Amino acid sequence: MLVELALLTAQLTAQHDPAKLLASESLLKAPKSLAVVPSKTSTVYRAEAGAWQFNLHSYIAHHDGKFWALWSSGQVDEDSSSQLIRYATSADGHTWTTPRPVADDPDGPQGPKRWIARGIYVSNGKLHALLAALEGPHDTPSGRESWHALKLHRFEWTGTSWADKGVLIDNCMNNYPPRSYGGPLVMTCRDSYARMHTAYEDNGRWIVTKLPGEPPHDRMSEPSEYMDADGVVHMLLRDGNRSKFLYHSISRDAGRTWTAPVRTNFPDATSKNIANKLSNGWYYLINNPSQTGRDPLAISFSRDGWSFDRPAALRLNAPKQRHTGRAKGPNSFQYPHAIEHNGSLWVIYSTNKEDIEISEFKLDAFNLPPVRTAAHLLATDGLLADVAKIPDAPARHSNVFRGVEKISGFNLHSYIAHHDGRFWAVWSSAGVGEEDPDQHVVYSTSRDGHRWSKPETLAPDPDGPQGPARWIARGIYVDGGKLTALAAYIESADYGKRGRDIVWKNLSLRRFEWTGRKWEPRGVYADNCMNNFPPERLNGLLSLVCRDYNMQVSMALADAPGRWKHTPIASDPPYDKMDEPTYYATRNGEVHMIVRDNSRSGVLLRTISTDYGRTWSRPVRTNYPDATSKNFPGRLSSGQFFLVNNPNPKGRDPLTVSFSRDGWTFDRPIAIRRNIPARRFAGRAKGSGSVQYPHAIEHNGSLWIIYSRNKEDIDIAEIPLTKIGASTR
Repeated sequence: MLVELALLTAQLTAQHDPAKLLASESLLKAPKSLAVVPSKTSTVYRAEAGAWQFNLHSYIAHHDGKFWALWSSGQVDEDSSSQLIRYATSADGHTWTTPRPVADDPDGPQGPKRWIARGIYVSNGKLHALLAALEGPHDTPSGRESWHALKLHRFEWTGTSWADKGVLIDNCMNNYPPRSYGGPLVMTCRDSYARMHTAYEDNGRWIVTKLPGEPPHDRMSEPSEYMDADGVVHMLLRDGNRSKFLYHSISRDAGRTWTAPVRTNFPDATSKNIANKLSNGWYYLINNPSQTGRDPLAISFSRDGWSFDRPAALRLNAPKQRHTGRAKGPNSFQYPHAIEHNGSLWVIYSTNKEDIEISEFKLDAFNLPPVRTAAHLLATDGLLADVAKIPDAPARHSNVFRGVEKISGFNLHSYIAHHDGRFWAVWSSAGVGEEDPDQHVVYSTSRDGHRWSKPETLAPDPDGPQGPARWIARGIYVDGGKLTALAAYIESADYGKRGRDIVWKNLSLRRFEWTGRKWEPRGVYADNCMNNFPPERLNGLLSLVCRDYNMQVSMALADAPGRWKHTPIASDPPYDKMDEPTYYATRNGEVHMIVRDNSRSGVLLRTISTDYGRTWSRPVRTNYPDATSKNFPGRLSSGQFFLVNNPNPKGRDPLTVSFSRDGWTFDRPIAIRRNIPARRFAGRAKGSGSVQYPHAIEHNGSLWIIYSRNKEDIDIAEIPLTKIGASTR
């Protein structure tokens, strides 16, 4: 499986060229002509003649209701022996306190020791600062800069002062604080000879490995990192060999290992950059894109994290330098760091290596259109936060079957189809509890969808109520003009063994066919597959989403029944308890898989394929709330999409449906059924006051939704599409 996952990830990224970081080379041909984004700019610290004239390496964080700024400060020059670290705070980001030192010069202004600011960040609710302690820098005979006695220290804010917690990593000049990309904490380092390394934490130890790169690509420096929606981590590097372009390296294992850096087409003044992702789904990259100097400081954006465009200037036309000094280029903005807070992007930077300034940019000022991301499933955050305010659907409800205590007290997994002038319903039924050994599959029919026949058996209990074998209903549909039903055969339902042992012993998906008078078994349809809904065709191939006997999710494609090729969907934490997946196709090979998250995050998961289900993106948690239950999406004849689920994370009431015009974001929710009375019978895994496990079809101008009430009764709702505005595009 690990090999298959590696191949899958490689396929997903093969369509991207790491060298094409800028969407079009012409975009930044004239950086001085870029439009300037409106902002509010304030001074954190203004250098004064004769005292702390050098200020650089600025970082920003928000903690305990305040902004915190951290930077390196020297009397005259960069990295001089007097250099120490100072910090300031602000309640609003614009009015700042008088700076105070985090750590004083270790041995006085004449001694060789000094500090360089390396980041400020919040972890486990505490504020941390990183400071590099060193002696130097000095130039070596090879021309490469070196730092003697280099050590990276971690400081922690106690509430009144900064406490030195000792060395975090020896021989490491990091660029930004450590982060996790779904795996261990990772960080980039330069060693005492400024050679690039990457580091990740393993059981309290930092594993350091050299970043690939041979001359002339051997002087990479000051990288920033971010992760895209597919789980690929990107590193953007300054080129110390002065090609005047950014370099790009990629990790496919959460930052443990990296590809050799390649030169991109993104111009750079040979300075520090910062790249990350905004809450609206856009990625941003801040750098100096002029190849003649560090003016302007600019920002560019990307929808997918691979290719950036929409450049704009954050600061343009730097003021005249007031104080001279070694390595102090005049008329410059440089070394940005940024955080998003309260609807704004806050960018801190150094002007002329003299002053520390901060600019607040309202996200709306960037004029970014809505971006399609897998995580953005609900059109508006909070739309389903108050389920009591969801309007009721204009539905007609009818009972398909009412359970009988100890005879047919459990009923679930209902499905509906229309064939030969009748509605057909199938579901799982047992005497008392869910997945009991007597569980079997029954069916019922109706001419009008509201008056239903007495249920009859479709698949009887294979070995009697005491034997281990049982059935789970898995769908009913019309295929080639014939009515077909699917049922999963299992000999155990040990859900507590998930992740440790077999859950469903001897699992196989069986097919049944209606002859006109009875249901005939047609053998195994897919071995070791617990599907969720009937198969569909994707680009001519049959498709099923399966869970195997260990409940691992995969997409199965076949050119004929029995010849299934499985593609596993990521199963590492926090996506190791994905359940009951559903899917629908939009356009141009795009397929969306919506998944129940049994780790109980309280939201739906989504993963996307762009090649008709052959490969899939890394699953993400969406903003669509869910009660940890089964959902059902589909597409109407009008072209609109619908999604049925339980959007209350606290329980399976109500059952709602929402709609989408493009299949990416859903809105206009209505409640199908709510305020369910308490259950009538006892039984294992039977939540009281619940409505769940929907399936739906469109027929004769209405959306018909079948579901289980309290896992005891099977009901159906008819919603006329004209009454809810879903009958037209």
